[in-house]
Amino acid sequence: MANDWADFLNPDVVRTRLLRTGLFLVAHEMLLSAIKDRTHDFYSNTWTAVDGWKFSAEYREKVLSLDPKSKNDPFRASIVWLRQIEAIDEQDEATIRELTEERNRLAHELRNVLGGTIEHDFEGLFSKLVHLVAKIDRWWIVNVEIATDPNLAGKEFDEDGVTPGSLMLLQVLNQVALGNDEDAWELYHAFASARVDLNL
Repeated sequence: MANDWADFLNPDVVRTRLLRTGLFLVAHEMLLSAIKDRTHDFYSNTWTAVDGWKFSAEYREKVLSLDPKSKNDPFRASIVWLRQIEAIDEQDEATIRELTEERNRLAHELRNVLGGTIEHDFEGLFSKLVHLVAKIDRWWIVNVEIATDPNLAGKEFDEDGVTPGSLMLLQVLNQVALGNDEDAWELYHAFASARVDLNL
């Protein structure tokens, strides 16, 4: 009990737990977006300033109808759709469930996570999150964005060499929030210097 209080009052311990939990929650939101929002946008055909993109009847028919619980849930339905088009596999689907359960646990038990009474395997789970976000976003880039770009038609490229912006963002966030302070400041100063050079 005394050790728990010592950890809870230790700024370095609490700060690290808070940063790790926050980074995990941000990464999970990016996973949700890669799964749900990209699928929604793919089947959207009208846009208004008030409502943004509006999905088509085809989205309801080809995606929402796939919800295993028959409740037209966009997240569950989009996972099934991504499986059908082989953007993800069975193991990926199981990992998505695992990560979502952990996200829910962290969000509802944040006080206990910060207090150290609930353990969280950040290293193992965060790497799975990053892998899935990159895999799904890479699929969209390769099979939709590049495939429909007339300037890139017929060109050969290494799919594994495609680095989604989401992957770069997560890597930078991880480095800045949890990495070595010296490296994080070096990254900041490089950015600030480039900004001055470009007059931004």
